[in-house]
Amino acid sequence: MGIKLLSIMGIHPFSLQVSHISSAHMETSSVQLLPEYTPSKPAPDYSSKLLPGEKCIQRSPRLIQRGDNASFTYRQRGMTLKLMDCREEDRHPSYGLGSTIRGEVALDNRRRVVAVAAKLEGRIYLSGQPSKGVTIISKERTLWESSTLNGQTCPSIMPLSMSFPTSYRERGQDRPFRLPPSFELPRPQRVAIVYTLQIIVTKSRNVPMIGKKLSREAYMSIHIRYRPRVRPSRPVPDSFSEVKQSPEDWMEDVWITKPTVGTGNEAFSARCHLFFPSVRVFTASEKIPFHLRLETSPVFLHSLAKLFLPHENPSEIKEVLNVFILRQTTVNIQGTSFSHDQVLGRGQMTLQSSPTSKVLVSESEEPVTWSWNGNLQCEVPVLNTGFNTGQISTSDYIVLSLLLPPGQLRPDLSLQRVIPIRLATEPWVDRS
Repeated sequence: MGIKLLSIMGIHPFSLQVSHISSAHMETSSVQLLPEYTPSKPAPDYSSKLLPGEKCIQRSPRLIQRGDNASFTYRQRGMTLKLMDCREEDRHPSYGLGSTIRGEVALDNRRRVVAVAAKLEGRIYLSGQPSKGVTIISKERTLWESSTLNGQTCPSIMPLSMSFPTSYRERGQDRPFRLPPSFELPRPQRVAIVYTLQIIVTKSRNVPMIGKKLSREAYMSIHIRYRPRVRPSRPVPDSFSEVKQSPEDWMEDVWITKPTVGTGNEAFSARCHLFFPSVRVFTASEKIPFHLRLETSPVFLHSLAKLFLPHENPSEIKEVLNVFILRQTTVNIQGTSFSHDQVLGRGQMTLQSSPTSKVLVSESEEPVTWSWNGNLQCEVPVLNTGFNTGQISTSDYIVLSLLLPPGQLRPDLSLQRVIPIRLATEPWVDRS
């Protein structure tokens, strides 16, 4: 929309020269006329889209962040806790890496209150184990304390400021661990990492029988979430077609599968080439482009199918290669050990045209080469990146699976190729 600039000249009270009025005569008022002005031309229309012949010299993308100004109010047992400047996640306050918990504490009855404290705790819980769980952090801060039992009255509002530590230490471990995020694994056995904020109010009370003043404590406990944000260091290329313009943005993983007993026949092998972005840190919500090339013979795949998939007809297998994202969680708590594999997303692949473009598992020994372009993307919400503690670890992988459908990792990995990656919670941002 064009913008017109209008030039307006005001009339000053003394720009009109008025003569004095007398009984003899009145002089004519002299008025200075304003010059004429012509209207300005309308401003041109502007658009962020390039017109033919135009070129973008520099672009500064706008950084859109989640709101960090949510507030929560809790009331319990005559205590009021207000938390501010935090994120909201499933109706719970959520905090990032090393964030500070800010808020206020108020009490309905301040009589005989001698101390008020806040306690931040993080615990690992495993079903079937003692309810207290394994403590990873326990941090307490005094908000107010009376110097004498009868000397001061607790203030009406007490400010709260307490920061999450970025790391912690475990018994018997020399190196510190990064503080893990809030976490829950419902199966095969429920495991959870839970953070709580506790307000502790200490009151004095008279005991006439012994003539002394003792103290008792009242508690208010709430659950909070700890979600450190992680971003990739570089953007992910849009497609494999960019490999010639920026080969440094891509890496190649070569996987060779051969029978355990040598046959002396080169037809009995499979060579797989996977090209994917070299950054290896991917935002869970974005697509990961890849290119896949398989050099083998149908008879080798036929023999593998007979061995590993005895209940299937090899000629009916349509997907000889599968690519997927897998998260593996390993738990080792107080003598209880197990692992859980979750498929987060399956690759969408398009077979490239070639003389041997038709994928067919047969008993032919003629060598074939099949190529695919594809994209990987998480199909389920990913709330946290991988982490490692002394009891729980989560790791993310790109998995190539020959003949086998996406699923759990095999103990021998005979038909699977595992490539470690890291999933990030936030998209890449250009800060240049």
